[in-house]
Amino acid sequence: MYTGLILKESLESTDILIDDRITITKEEIWNVGRSAVDWQPKVWTAIYVEGADENIEDIAVIVSNSILDKWYANLSDLTTEYVIFHKRIFSYAKGDGDTKQEAKNYGKSIGVPEHQLDW
Repeated sequence: MYTGLILKESLESTDILIDDRITITKEEIWNVGRSAVDWQPKVWTAIYVEGADENIEDIAVIVSNSILDKWYANLSDLTTEYVIFHKRIFSYAKGDGDTKQEAKNYGKSIGVPEHQLDW
């Protein structure tokens, strides 16, 4: 089973969340206050998701097509991490620090605040 976290405010449309390959397991409201930068809202809706492992790559593509610039989402299964940006997906074996750093560098290069690149 894959699991993940998607911020509602990061999505162009929340329609992707009704895909039957995505199950929402929990929602939380986060008041991020000073952690948000000027172009971000101060309150975020964290949506925890899960689904069958065989769907993770398709779901990563769907999220990548819907996520806004300067945001990212995470999905993972037992062995692989997916860091999903707009039109760009990094997937790497858990523990692969080099690819993780490459994803963080990419996020920084497109304007994701460095302190939010904390997966």
